Amino acid sequence: MDEIFIHILTGVFLIVVGLLVKRFPMLIAGYNTMPAEKKKNVDIAGLSSFMRRHLVIIGALWVLLAVVLNLTGQQDALPVVYVIYLPVYVVWMLVRAQRYDHNKQ
Repeated sequence: MDEIFIHILTGVFLIVVGLLVKRFPMLIAGYNTMPAEKKKNVDIAGLSSFMRRHLVIIGALWVLLAVVLNLTGQQDALPVVYVIYLPVYVVWMLVRAQRYDHNKQ
């Protein structure tokens, strides 16, 4: 039963970070270390909205999966679901986030 609380806290943490990213875009990895001339070519409003939306989705799904699998007695499947779902979603996010970076590659 303690394991579900860890998963719920992880999901809530992701949701909170997602909400903070919109207000504090410096939390976005890579953006805070970019030179000023490159930052001018980044649509930070769009990128921070994108990151907020998808971090909240990941956090909400994390909590939802933990609760549903715990209620159905299949909590052993939780790590497998995360190993498959999370990397695919994060890679998709990285690819989609590139549309907000207008710097020439």
